[in-house]
Amino acid sequence: MPLDLLASDLAADAGQVWKDMAEYPGYKRTIWRDQAKGHVRKHMPDARVECLPPGWDGKDGICFIRRK
Repeated sequence: MPLDLLASDLAADAGQVWKDMAEYPGYKRTIWRDQAKGHVRKHMPDARVECLPPGWDGKDGICFIRRK
């Protein structure tokens, strides 16, 4: 599952719209991604977050939630 899916759900629960947030540099999205990573650690101890390397344009690589 893409981490951004969980991050956008958490943002929506807080009344924020994911697609209205800037993709680059993506400061607000980074905050919600960090919240999602914390959520995974707390609520899915058997899962881990794996991220692809950043792209040539400096954008973060896509992160996925993987269950063991």
